[in-house]
Amino acid sequence: MKIKKSWERERKIDIPVEVMNNIAARGSFVVVRSKDLYRDFNTSHTDIEIDSDGLSISEQINQKIKQVNFKMWMENISDNISAIRRSGDISKIPKKTGKTAIIVGAGPSFWEKGHLDLIKKAQKKFSVITTDRMLVPLLESGVEPDIVVTVDGQREHIISFYDNDLVNEGLSTIGVMAVTVAPNVVNRFKGSKFFFTPMIDEIDKNISLSTAISYMTRTTILSTGGNVGITSIYLAFYLGYKNIILTGIDLGYTKNTPVEKSAYYPIVKEVDPDITPEKYKELFIIEGYNPDFKVEYYTDMTWKPHIDDIIRQSRFMKQKGVNIINSTEGGSLHGGAIEGIPLEEAMNRYEA
Repeated sequence: MKIKKSWERERKIDIPVEVMNNIAARGSFVVVRSKDLYRDFNTSHTDIEIDSDGLSISEQINQKIKQVNFKMWMENISDNISAIRRSGDISKIPKKTGKTAIIVGAGPSFWEKGHLDLIKKAQKKFSVITTDRMLVPLLESGVEPDIVVTVDGQREHIISFYDNDLVNEGLSTIGVMAVTVAPNVVNRFKGSKFFFTPMIDEIDKNISLSTAISYMTRTTILSTGGNVGITSIYLAFYLGYKNIILTGIDLGYTKNTPVEKSAYYPIVKEVDPDITPEKYKELFIIEGYNPDFKVEYYTDMTWKPHIDDIIRQSRFMKQKGVNIINSTEGGSLHGGAIEGIPLEEAMNRYEA
């Protein structure tokens, strides 16, 4: 008798999808190729090296953000799950097909350009969607936004944006929150809440973590674009708005802003006391020119993937008949299908 010494190569056979689905449904679990057979629950996962071959610095930072925050995101989902089940999914928010939304971010241009007075006049004519940081300043000024958006999972950092007596049960503002958001914010906001699954990996893959979270929480997946301002843009697109006007979504600084006052310089300085403004500029700063408003600006390397993403997506939105209008009167958002128009002019042109 001939003894088989090695397995023959498996022949490729075209098996009907229905048959494969039924076979897979009977499977116990999957085989995973990993150099480790287990990992203890308390083992840190943030010290694993990222394969940086072919990745730019900004792409490496983007990968590291996911790695460092992953544990926090999953813990937040666990703590939020009861509130998520009691609340609604963003698919339950009435669509605003053909309408105009003004998105308010916390960039310095909002105050420098006097946009608050224009927003006060606009709130009855347009939908106002605000980032969380701007909720209380708007409420204190007499503007009650239609929607406030939160994506941040840092419990200590984000709660201050909601910890105000004006944020109470009588507020008509809808809260839109990622399922990974800080649980203390979920508990603090007493108004109507609608949740979504933030897109943290490619959902067109066969196995996607975002899809898994969506199944678990029963919430719609929405791209965040890297920050709450861009998430607000994508939410407005999802809700069917035809014109999306941006104010305070700078993602950059005017040329005369000292580097020491930029968002990430103090953070880098904490861990690297020897960093100087000049060295920081060399490593982390990108300079640019906004041709729509004819102003120079600079931006942090950390924001580059965010900027690239919204510029790319603006072309896709334009193909769907949606206009993205940068009315910060400066900032780093230009190019693609983004129009640069001063806020008052944009409001006159796109009045609902």
